Amino acid sequence: MRNIGGVLIVAVALASGQAPPSVEQASVGQAPPSVEQPSVEQVSVEFRHLYTFGSKDGIHPATVLNRRPATAALGKAENPYGLVFPVAVVTDLRRRVWITDSGTASVHVFDIATGAYREIRRVGDVPLRQPSGLAVDGQGRIFLTDSGTGAVFMFDEKGEFQHALLKPGEHFLEGPTAIALSEDGKTIYVADPPKNVVVELNREGEVNGTISLPPELGEPAAISVVDNQVYVLGNRQHRVGIFSPAGSQRGELRWDGIQFPSAFTYDVAHRRFLVANPRWMTVEIFNGEARNLGAFGQLGEGVDQMQRVDSLHVDPQGLLYLVDSHHGKVLVFADSTHVL
Repeated sequence: MRNIGGVLIVAVALASGQAPPSVEQASVGQAPPSVEQPSVEQVSVEFRHLYTFGSKDGIHPATVLNRRPATAALGKAENPYGLVFPVAVVTDLRRRVWITDSGTASVHVFDIATGAYREIRRVGDVPLRQPSGLAVDGQGRIFLTDSGTGAVFMFDEKGEFQHALLKPGEHFLEGPTAIALSEDGKTIYVADPPKNVVVELNREGEVNGTISLPPELGEPAAISVVDNQVYVLGNRQHRVGIFSPAGSQRGELRWDGIQFPSAFTYDVAHRRFLVANPRWMTVEIFNGEARNLGAFGQLGEGVDQMQRVDSLHVDPQGLLYLVDSHHGKVLVFADSTHVL
Protein backbone atom coordinates (compact mmCIF):
# COMPACT_ATOMS: atom_id res chain seq x y z
CA MET A 1 0.00 0.00 0.00
CA ARG A 2 1.33 3.42 -0.95
CA ASN A 3 0.09 6.99 -0.66
CA ILE A 4 1.12 9.20 -3.55
CA GLY A 5 -0.22 12.71 -3.66
CA GLY A 6 -3.05 11.79 -1.32
CA VAL A 7 -4.13 8.88 -3.51
CA LEU A 8 -4.19 5.44 -1.93
CA ILE A 9 -2.62 2.73 -4.06
CA VAL A 10 -2.98 -0.92 -3.11
CA ALA A 11 -1.23 -3.36 -5.41
CA VAL A 12 0.17 -6.84 -5.48
CA ALA A 13 3.46 -7.65 -7.18
CA LEU A 14 2.86 -11.34 -7.49
CA ALA A 15 5.82 -11.86 -9.78
CA SER A 16 8.08 -11.00 -6.86
CA GLY A 17 6.37 -13.53 -4.61
CA GLN A 18 4.17 -11.25 -2.51
CA ALA A 19 0.80 -12.47 -1.26
CA PRO A 20 -2.39 -10.43 -1.71
CA PRO A 21 -2.55 -7.46 0.66
CA SER A 22 -4.00 -7.90 4.11
CA VAL A 23 -7.26 -5.97 4.40
CA GLU A 24 -8.43 -4.98 7.86
CA GLN A 25 -6.59 -7.90 9.44
CA ALA A 26 -7.67 -6.97 12.95
CA SER A 27 -11.32 -7.53 12.10
CA VAL A 28 -10.78 -10.62 9.98
CA GLY A 29 -8.32 -12.33 12.23
CA GLN A 30 -6.18 -14.21 9.77
CA ALA A 31 -3.96 -13.61 6.80
CA PRO A 32 -5.35 -14.06 3.30
CA PRO A 33 -4.45 -17.23 1.44
CA SER A 34 -1.58 -17.23 -0.96
CA VAL A 35 -2.30 -17.43 -4.67
CA GLU A 36 -0.43 -19.17 -7.42
CA GLN A 37 2.37 -17.01 -8.71
CA PRO A 38 2.34 -15.97 -12.33
CA SER A 39 5.42 -16.56 -14.43
CA VAL A 40 8.21 -14.03 -14.17
CA GLU A 41 7.43 -12.81 -17.68
CA GLN A 42 4.12 -11.38 -16.47
CA VAL A 43 3.99 -7.87 -15.08
CA SER A 44 2.08 -7.21 -11.89
CA VAL A 45 -1.00 -5.00 -12.16
CA GLU A 46 -1.30 -1.90 -9.99
CA PHE A 47 -4.48 0.14 -9.57
CA ARG A 48 -4.95 3.57 -7.99
CA HIS A 49 -8.11 5.34 -6.86
CA LEU A 50 -9.13 8.34 -8.99
CA TYR A 51 -12.44 9.62 -7.64
CA THR A 52 -15.79 8.62 -6.20
CA PHE A 53 -19.36 9.43 -7.15
CA GLY A 54 -21.71 9.99 -4.23
CA SER A 55 -22.03 8.35 -0.86
CA LYS A 56 -24.53 8.15 1.90
CA ASP A 57 -22.49 10.81 3.68
CA GLY A 58 -22.28 13.12 0.68
CA ILE A 59 -18.57 12.45 0.04
CA HIS A 60 -17.20 13.89 -3.21
CA PRO A 61 -13.52 14.39 -3.99
CA ALA A 62 -12.51 17.77 -5.35
CA THR A 63 -11.74 16.26 -8.76
CA VAL A 64 -15.38 15.39 -9.34
CA LEU A 65 -18.44 17.44 -10.26
CA ASN A 66 -16.58 20.58 -11.27
CA ARG A 67 -15.32 21.09 -7.70
CA ARG A 68 -18.82 21.63 -6.36
CA PRO A 69 -18.83 21.09 -2.59
CA ALA A 70 -21.01 18.38 -1.13
CA THR A 71 -21.99 19.66 2.30
CA ALA A 72 -25.67 18.73 2.50
CA ALA A 73 -27.10 15.48 3.77
CA LEU A 74 -28.01 12.91 1.20
CA GLY A 75 -31.19 13.50 -0.71
CA LYS A 76 -31.64 17.21 0.03
CA ALA A 77 -32.27 19.51 -2.89
CA GLU A 78 -29.02 21.42 -2.44
CA ASN A 79 -27.08 18.18 -2.98
CA PRO A 80 -28.48 16.61 -6.16
CA TYR A 81 -25.44 14.39 -6.57
CA GLY A 82 -26.02 12.03 -3.67
CA LEU A 83 -26.56 8.36 -4.50
CA VAL A 84 -28.89 6.24 -2.39
CA PHE A 85 -28.61 2.69 -3.76
CA PRO A 86 -26.57 2.62 -6.98
CA VAL A 87 -26.96 -0.62 -8.90
CA ALA A 88 -25.02 -0.44 -12.18
CA VAL A 89 -22.72 1.91 -14.04
CA VAL A 90 -21.64 2.38 -17.65
CA THR A 91 -19.92 5.06 -19.72
CA ASP A 92 -20.96 6.29 -23.16
CA LEU A 93 -18.73 7.38 -26.05
CA ARG A 94 -18.70 10.95 -24.71
CA ARG A 95 -17.28 9.51 -21.48
CA ARG A 96 -20.35 10.48 -19.52
CA VAL A 97 -20.97 8.20 -16.56
CA TRP A 98 -24.45 6.68 -16.23
CA ILE A 99 -25.44 5.25 -12.83
CA THR A 100 -28.74 3.52 -12.09
CA ASP A 101 -30.06 4.19 -8.60
CA SER A 102 -33.00 2.15 -7.34
CA GLY A 103 -33.03 4.24 -4.18
CA THR A 104 -33.86 7.44 -6.07
CA ALA A 105 -35.75 5.61 -8.87
CA SER A 106 -33.62 7.45 -11.38
CA VAL A 107 -30.50 7.38 -13.55
CA HIS A 108 -27.71 9.82 -12.72
CA VAL A 109 -25.60 11.03 -15.64
CA PHE A 110 -22.31 12.79 -14.86
CA ASP A 111 -20.12 14.57 -17.37
CA ILE A 112 -16.65 14.74 -15.85
CA ALA A 113 -15.27 16.98 -18.61
CA THR A 114 -17.83 19.77 -18.18
CA GLY A 115 -19.07 19.17 -14.64
CA ALA A 116 -22.62 18.83 -15.99
CA TYR A 117 -25.15 16.62 -14.25
CA ARG A 118 -28.48 15.21 -15.38
CA GLU A 119 -31.03 13.04 -13.63
CA ILE A 120 -33.43 10.83 -15.61
CA ARG A 121 -36.64 10.03 -13.74
CA ARG A 122 -38.95 9.43 -16.68
CA VAL A 123 -38.39 7.59 -19.95
CA GLY A 124 -40.82 9.01 -22.46
CA ASP A 125 -44.06 9.17 -20.50
CA VAL A 126 -43.08 6.29 -18.20
CA PRO A 127 -41.71 7.03 -14.70
CA LEU A 128 -38.83 4.78 -13.69
CA ARG A 129 -39.54 2.57 -10.70
CA GLN A 130 -36.44 0.46 -10.09
CA PRO A 131 -33.76 1.17 -12.72
CA SER A 132 -31.23 -1.62 -12.67
CA GLY A 133 -28.92 -2.82 -15.47
CA LEU A 134 -26.96 -0.77 -17.99
CA ALA A 135 -25.06 -1.62 -21.17
CA VAL A 136 -23.60 0.35 -24.07
CA ASP A 137 -22.99 -0.65 -27.69
CA GLY A 138 -20.20 0.33 -30.06
CA GLN A 139 -22.15 3.35 -31.33
CA GLY A 140 -22.68 4.73 -27.84
CA ARG A 141 -26.33 3.73 -27.46
CA ILE A 142 -27.35 2.98 -23.88
CA PHE A 143 -29.58 0.07 -22.84
CA LEU A 144 -31.43 0.26 -19.52
CA THR A 145 -33.50 -2.29 -17.61
CA ASP A 146 -36.12 -1.40 -15.02
CA SER A 147 -36.88 -4.19 -12.56
CA GLY A 148 -39.96 -2.39 -11.30
CA THR A 149 -41.75 -2.18 -14.66
CA GLY A 150 -40.18 -5.15 -16.48
CA ALA A 151 -39.13 -2.82 -19.31
CA VAL A 152 -35.96 -2.49 -21.39
CA PHE A 153 -35.24 0.97 -22.81
CA MET A 154 -32.75 2.26 -25.38
CA PHE A 155 -31.17 5.72 -25.57
CA ASP A 156 -29.39 7.11 -28.63
CA GLU A 157 -25.74 8.14 -28.78
CA LYS A 158 -26.69 11.65 -27.59
CA GLY A 159 -28.25 10.21 -24.47
CA GLU A 160 -31.86 10.86 -25.52
CA PHE A 161 -34.57 8.25 -25.14
CA GLN A 162 -35.14 6.42 -28.42
CA HIS A 163 -37.64 3.63 -27.75
CA ALA A 164 -38.60 0.74 -25.48
CA LEU A 165 -37.42 -2.70 -26.55
CA LEU A 166 -39.83 -4.22 -24.06
CA LYS A 167 -42.55 -1.91 -22.82
CA PRO A 168 -43.83 -1.66 -19.26
CA GLY A 169 -46.80 -3.91 -18.70
CA GLU A 170 -45.92 -6.46 -21.38
CA HIS A 171 -45.05 -8.86 -18.52
CA PHE A 172 -42.61 -10.93 -20.54
CA LEU A 173 -39.87 -10.07 -18.05
CA GLU A 174 -40.79 -10.09 -14.38
CA GLY A 175 -37.81 -8.24 -12.95
CA PRO A 176 -34.96 -7.65 -15.43
CA THR A 177 -31.61 -6.77 -13.90
CA ALA A 178 -28.21 -7.33 -15.52
CA ILE A 179 -27.85 -6.68 -19.25
CA ALA A 180 -25.04 -7.28 -21.76
CA LEU A 181 -24.55 -7.23 -25.51
CA SER A 182 -23.10 -9.82 -27.84
CA GLU A 183 -19.76 -8.96 -29.39
CA ASP A 184 -21.40 -7.99 -32.70
CA GLY A 185 -24.00 -5.94 -30.82
CA LYS A 186 -26.93 -7.77 -32.44
CA THR A 187 -28.08 -9.71 -29.39
CA ILE A 188 -29.08 -8.26 -26.03
CA TYR A 189 -28.83 -10.59 -23.04
CA VAL A 190 -31.11 -9.70 -20.10
CA ALA A 191 -31.14 -11.49 -16.74
CA ASP A 192 -34.57 -12.09 -15.21
CA PRO A 193 -34.00 -13.42 -11.65
CA PRO A 194 -37.66 -14.17 -10.82
CA LYS A 195 -37.75 -16.63 -13.74
CA ASN A 196 -34.09 -17.65 -13.30
CA VAL A 197 -33.37 -17.14 -16.99
CA VAL A 198 -31.32 -14.98 -19.33
CA VAL A 199 -33.45 -13.78 -22.24
CA GLU A 200 -31.93 -13.09 -25.65
CA LEU A 201 -33.45 -10.13 -27.52
CA ASN A 202 -32.70 -8.74 -30.96
CA ARG A 203 -32.39 -5.01 -31.62
CA GLU A 204 -36.14 -4.74 -32.23
CA GLY A 205 -36.93 -6.26 -28.84
CA GLU A 206 -38.04 -9.61 -30.23
CA VAL A 207 -37.16 -12.69 -28.20
CA ASN A 208 -34.62 -14.88 -30.01
CA GLY A 209 -34.06 -17.38 -27.23
CA THR A 210 -33.89 -18.11 -23.53
CA ILE A 211 -31.04 -19.50 -21.44
CA SER A 212 -32.52 -21.46 -18.55
CA LEU A 213 -30.22 -21.37 -15.55
CA PRO A 214 -29.69 -24.31 -13.17
CA PRO A 215 -30.60 -23.84 -9.49
CA GLU A 216 -26.97 -23.24 -8.48
CA LEU A 217 -26.96 -20.16 -10.72
CA GLY A 218 -30.11 -18.76 -9.17
CA GLU A 219 -30.57 -14.99 -8.86
CA PRO A 220 -28.43 -14.02 -11.88
CA ALA A 221 -26.66 -10.79 -11.01
CA ALA A 222 -24.02 -10.18 -13.68
CA ILE A 223 -23.48 -11.08 -17.34
CA SER A 224 -20.37 -10.81 -19.51
CA VAL A 225 -19.90 -11.97 -23.08
CA VAL A 226 -16.39 -13.31 -23.72
CA ASP A 227 -15.35 -14.85 -27.04
CA ASN A 228 -19.03 -15.30 -27.94
CA GLN A 229 -19.73 -17.23 -24.74
CA VAL A 230 -22.16 -15.95 -22.10
CA TYR A 231 -20.83 -15.84 -18.53
CA VAL A 232 -23.48 -15.55 -15.80
CA LEU A 233 -22.91 -14.95 -12.08
CA GLY A 234 -25.65 -16.38 -9.86
CA ASN A 235 -25.94 -14.70 -6.48
CA ARG A 236 -27.60 -17.67 -4.78
CA GLN A 237 -24.37 -19.68 -4.59
CA HIS A 238 -21.99 -17.09 -6.08
CA ARG A 239 -20.98 -19.27 -9.01
CA VAL A 240 -20.25 -18.34 -12.62
CA GLY A 241 -21.65 -20.51 -15.41
CA ILE A 242 -20.55 -20.45 -19.05
CA PHE A 243 -23.16 -20.83 -21.80
CA SER A 244 -23.23 -20.88 -25.56
CA PRO A 245 -25.52 -18.35 -27.26
CA ALA A 246 -27.88 -21.26 -27.93
CA GLY A 247 -28.18 -21.87 -24.18
CA SER A 248 -26.01 -24.96 -23.73
CA GLN A 249 -23.99 -24.91 -20.52
CA ARG A 250 -20.28 -25.26 -21.29
CA GLY A 251 -18.99 -25.36 -17.75
CA GLU A 252 -18.17 -23.13 -14.80
CA LEU A 253 -15.50 -20.53 -14.21
CA ARG A 254 -13.66 -20.56 -10.90
CA TRP A 255 -10.86 -18.37 -9.61
CA ASP A 256 -8.26 -19.54 -7.12
CA GLY A 257 -8.77 -18.09 -3.65
CA ILE A 258 -12.26 -16.68 -4.35
CA GLN A 259 -14.88 -19.00 -3.01
CA PHE A 260 -17.88 -16.66 -3.32
CA PRO A 261 -17.35 -13.87 -5.89
CA SER A 262 -19.83 -11.03 -5.37
CA ALA A 263 -19.23 -9.38 -8.77
CA PHE A 264 -17.11 -9.77 -11.88
CA THR A 265 -16.48 -8.14 -15.24
CA TYR A 266 -14.30 -8.71 -18.28
CA ASP A 267 -11.78 -6.18 -19.56
CA VAL A 268 -11.87 -6.73 -23.33
CA ALA A 269 -8.88 -4.52 -24.13
CA HIS A 270 -6.56 -6.31 -21.70
CA ARG A 271 -8.29 -9.70 -21.91
CA ARG A 272 -8.57 -10.12 -18.17
CA PHE A 273 -11.24 -10.69 -15.55
CA LEU A 274 -11.74 -8.46 -12.53
CA VAL A 275 -13.41 -10.30 -9.67
CA ALA A 276 -14.68 -9.06 -6.32
CA ASN A 277 -13.51 -11.14 -3.37
CA PRO A 278 -15.79 -10.28 -0.43
CA ARG A 279 -13.69 -12.24 2.04
CA TRP A 280 -10.85 -9.72 1.87
CA MET A 281 -12.80 -6.84 0.28
CA THR A 282 -10.46 -6.74 -2.69
CA VAL A 283 -10.80 -6.83 -6.44
CA GLU A 284 -8.52 -9.46 -7.94
CA ILE A 285 -7.24 -9.53 -11.52
CA PHE A 286 -7.01 -12.76 -13.52
CA ASN A 287 -5.89 -13.41 -17.07
CA GLY A 288 -7.77 -15.66 -19.47
CA GLU A 289 -6.05 -18.74 -18.02
CA ALA A 290 -7.38 -17.84 -14.55
CA ARG A 291 -3.89 -16.90 -13.33
CA ASN A 292 -3.89 -14.24 -10.62
CA LEU A 293 -2.13 -11.03 -11.67
CA GLY A 294 -2.78 -8.88 -8.62
CA ALA A 295 -5.33 -7.41 -6.24
CA PHE A 296 -6.34 -4.03 -4.90
CA GLY A 297 -8.88 -2.48 -2.57
CA GLN A 298 -9.37 -1.61 1.07
CA LEU A 299 -12.17 -2.17 3.54
CA GLY A 300 -13.44 1.00 5.17
CA GLU A 301 -15.71 4.02 5.00
CA GLY A 302 -13.26 6.42 3.34
CA VAL A 303 -13.84 7.93 -0.07
CA ASP A 304 -11.36 5.47 -1.60
CA GLN A 305 -12.58 2.46 0.41
CA MET A 306 -15.55 0.11 0.17
CA GLN A 307 -17.56 -2.12 2.44
CA ARG A 308 -19.18 -4.16 -0.33
CA VAL A 309 -18.61 -4.74 -4.03
CA ASP A 310 -21.95 -5.22 -5.75
CA SER A 311 -21.08 -4.51 -9.40
CA LEU A 312 -18.05 -3.86 -11.62
CA HIS A 313 -17.62 -2.21 -15.01
CA VAL A 314 -14.59 -1.48 -17.20
CA ASP A 315 -14.89 1.32 -19.77
CA PRO A 316 -13.08 1.44 -23.15
CA GLN A 317 -10.32 3.55 -21.60
CA GLY A 318 -9.62 0.84 -19.04
CA LEU A 319 -11.06 2.64 -16.00
CA LEU A 320 -12.70 0.34 -13.46
CA TYR A 321 -15.98 1.43 -11.87
CA LEU A 322 -16.85 -0.29 -8.58
CA VAL A 323 -20.38 -0.05 -7.20
CA ASP A 324 -20.87 -0.22 -3.43
CA SER A 325 -24.67 -0.23 -3.47
CA HIS A 326 -25.30 -0.50 0.24
CA HIS A 327 -23.08 2.48 1.00
CA GLY A 328 -24.25 4.67 -1.84
CA LYS A 329 -21.13 5.23 -3.89
CA VAL A 330 -19.29 4.35 -7.06
CA LEU A 331 -15.50 4.30 -6.92
CA VAL A 332 -13.30 4.73 -10.00
CA PHE A 333 -9.83 3.15 -10.34
CA ALA A 334 -7.17 3.16 -13.04
CA ASP A 335 -4.26 0.80 -13.55
CA SER A 336 -0.68 1.99 -13.71
CA THR A 337 -0.68 2.09 -17.52
CA HIS A 338 -3.55 4.55 -17.74
CA VAL A 339 -2.64 8.13 -18.63
CA LEU A 340 -5.03 10.79 -17.34
